[in-house]
Amino acid sequence: MSLRSGEMSEAIAEMLPPKKHLYYTNGLTLIIGALIVLTSWNISDRPWSVLGMRWPEIHILVIYGTIIIAIFYLGDLISGLISKNRHQQIDEMSYVIPANGSEYKHYIFLAFAAGICEEIIFRGFVVNYLLQWDAYVDYIEYIAIVIPAFVFAISHLYQGYGAVIKIFIVAILFGVIFIYSKSLVIVAILHVVVDLMSGLVGIFMVKKKLEENL
Repeated sequence: MSLRSGEMSEAIAEMLPPKKHLYYTNGLTLIIGALIVLTSWNISDRPWSVLGMRWPEIHILVIYGTIIIAIFYLGDLISGLISKNRHQQIDEMSYVIPANGSEYKHYIFLAFAAGICEEIIFRGFVVNYLLQWDAYVDYIEYIAIVIPAFVFAISHLYQGYGAVIKIFIVAILFGVIFIYSKSLVIVAILHVVVDLMSGLVGIFMVKKKLEENL
């Protein structure tokens, strides 16, 4: 779906249903995917703690990873706010980002669904699945971090190639945090916060654009 997505024209955007439909449809799809993962995990009778359903262990790489994500994301936000191409970026993502408080209320559902369910799928399940090959593949920890990060980044191709690169970097850090904390708690919280902040920044940028066009 991401690979087939192209640039959004105004004509196509006007034909789309309200954004809340997109938020709830995508959110529910992610929830279904996470439930499939949880069901298969339960059937296999594996410990929930291995999936990451446990309190995180505090490792120095977990602390560094969290700090780097915060600095990287804040830097990206500031860069986006002062970019000369910010209006173009808003137009390209106008069918996704909330433009006002009313849309944001529905967007919150997607932010939580994505933050929790995507981490269950990409970190909890895929990382653990790859780690099972440690007896056959060298440097499996690195592979288990990179492959889910790559797939996760490509699934956001609709945001543009620049966004894919940034998301890949953040997803690498998510993988490091998950492996060394042995928990989904920190990565899920970070993911939700990033998505919520992105929605708020979207509203601010749309409002700013309207004011500049007056």
